[in-house]
Order: sequence, then structure tokens, then C-alpha cells
Amino acid sequence: MTEIVHPRNGDTVVLRPCPAWCSLNEHFVGDTAIDADDGFHRYGPETRVPTSDRLFTDGPESVVKMSLKAWTKPLDAEPGPDRVDLQLENAGSSVDLTPGETRAVAAALLEMAETLEHTGTAGTRLGTES
Repeated sequence: MTEIVHPRNGDTVVLRPCPAWCSLNEHFVGDTAIDADDGFHRYGPETRVPTSDRLFTDGPESVVKMSLKAWTKPLDAEPGPDRVDLQLENAGSSVDLTPGETRAVAAALLEMAETLEHTGTAGTRLGTES
């Protein structure tokens, strides 16, 4: 699907195709005018791995959230570099993972790394290495 955006300062821009893993159909809502200098993210589906906090057994569940993400700037650039977005929900800055939880996080991260390596775009912009 071709997506066309309308910058406030500049000509209409046709966005380049998404990487195979991108799960968004539309990156900008409708005909909203956007800033020409702004870039945007391409997002893959989110994987959530529930974990526990051994210090507070009655506290909220901690969740490690992972998704593929690529920043695209300028608007008509190829997406990249590709990254894995890793967030800790309800956990502060870190989580203590059990062996089973560690395997679940590792399996999800390895699957995302495989996807990025097979699409051929990992670490291809800004002189980055994967």
C-alpha cells in the first residue's frame, strides 16, 4: 500500500515501502499536515513476556515488552537502522528473571534478530553494525 504524506513546509512525500516485519497499515492519520523535518517509526508486532518480582510477591506483574522498530528520517528515506525495542512495564529499570522467563525473553529476542537479519536491513544506515 502506498502512503502519501503532506508536510507543512514542502511538497507531498510518498513513503518508501515498509520492511516485511512492519505491522502498520498507516503511519500518519488521514490528511494531517506534518512537520517536514520529523521522521517516524515503523513498528513490528509486540511480544510480551510476563515476569515476576521476587521481592514483592503481591505487587503488579512485571512484563518485558519487545518489538521491532526502525526510525525513518527524512520522510522519504529507507527505514532503518532496525532495532529491537525492549521495555520493562511495572518493573522500574530492571527485572529479575527466572530461568524459564530468561529463556522466553531470549527466544523472542533471537526470533526478532533472525527476522532482521533475513530482511537484509539490520545495521545498514549510519554506519552501524548489528
